[in-house]
Amino acid sequence: MELYQLQSFVTVARENHLTRAAEALHISQPAVSAHIKALEEEFHQPLFIRTPRGMTLTSGGKLLCKKAKKILAEIDALAALGENLQHQPSGSIRLGLNRYSKFLRITALYQQLRDTYPHIELRLHQAISGTIIKMIRRNELDCGFILGDCGGDDLRQLLLAQLKLRIVGPVNLKDKLVNASHAELAELPWIGTPEDCPYSRIMEMFFHRQGIKPRTEVVADQQSAITSMVEAGVGLNFMLEEEAVKAEQMGQLIIWQGGSFPIELSFTYRETDRHSPRIQAITEIITEIWHQNDTHPGESENPSCQRLLSNV
Repeated sequence: MELYQLQSFVTVARENHLTRAAEALHISQPAVSAHIKALEEEFHQPLFIRTPRGMTLTSGGKLLCKKAKKILAEIDALAALGENLQHQPSGSIRLGLNRYSKFLRITALYQQLRDTYPHIELRLHQAISGTIIKMIRRNELDCGFILGDCGGDDLRQLLLAQLKLRIVGPVNLKDKLVNASHAELAELPWIGTPEDCPYSRIMEMFFHRQGIKPRTEVVADQQSAITSMVEAGVGLNFMLEEEAVKAEQMGQLIIWQGGSFPIELSFTYRETDRHSPRIQAITEIITEIWHQNDTHPGESENPSCQRLLSNV
């Protein structure tokens, strides 16, 4: 039995699919299949039930998966211990940003990292929350800021702020938008977002549970593009309340007056990296930056918001 075989086994169990597991591990599908076959031969029993929809763990596979996760976590902890033997955490941190740098306080983060942990280098990547989550799971990013939940217990979330979303639309739709009913909102043109965007999930819950399907004109996956299209008159979408209020005051858009939608801003990283000195260092500084006594629009002032959310 080899560690890389256990890693392939746990990844297939998580993804429920050989191809997705191979993509996550950056190896070929035949290699992943060979790893699983070798384990099944060693344990003299099947570990997965193969169906047209994917791979499902057998009862024996479930037992092995629990043990394998513990073993891999211990290996990660051992690797982190080796890094801890150095006086200072070092190396690069690939950080995903789902909003612009000023909103996420990246300048303060960079300055404190430079002063406290000078051997750590930040590498920033801009993407929507759903893409950041996928990239963290695939080890293409180490951590990132997201809106909403991460959708699994393989990631940890540090809650930073309780925010609100508002529905916004073009100025030329003011008379139709301001006091529109749900059904009337659905008849207006919408700017759609990818399925893994938290806005998309909120939109689905808001409309679909009432049996209403909004009219989507175009799909965009960047907040800046969405905002520009709203201001240009293309359609409706969601925007963080503080940004929406400022834009409305400047005459750039109109806010629907029917209510707001709560959403959490979090910092997330892999559960298996919780012992990494680099992750511990950046988490420590982000906690200090976001939970100090200064007021941030939409931020919870309750100290309990510092809790770690393992499965929100």
